[in-house]
Amino acid sequence: MTLSLAERVDVLFRALHNPDEGEPTVEFVAAALRDRGIEVSADDLTALRAGAAAASSMELLTAVAQHFNQEPWFLVEAGDTPRVVDAYVQLDLLRALREAGVRRVRLRGRPATFDRRALAESLRTRREHQIKPGCAELPSAATDPA
Repeated sequence: MTLSLAERVDVLFRALHNPDEGEPTVEFVAAALRDRGIEVSADDLTALRAGAAAASSMELLTAVAQHFNQEPWFLVEAGDTPRVVDAYVQLDLLRALREAGVRRVRLRGRPATFDRRALAESLRTRREHQIKPGCAELPSAATDPA
């Protein structure tokens, strides 16, 4: 798995906010960064989030990561670095849990990146196929006995 810079920036916005609030706007984040002395506009962050930014400085990427209480390596290292992929999958799982309405969860042991990815995908699929009143239930997924 190789993650683009845009994917990593986007997951910060989508995953790291208070569950009772919506994701922060690029205007809010840009203002917070400017308060820290980083020259950036909302348009710059929109372009960065969409993958349309020509080039981003190490200073800007570090500031964005720190704004979301993440280590700078999440944005400055290559998108296929194992710790970057693992952090992304954890953030994506957090987002999927929030979107599924989960308020608390306790994972036992140390789930692998694959396990987290599978759980996030399962939550998204469940959300897409939520049973509405008066509708028949979806058939159970077949399991492999092996």
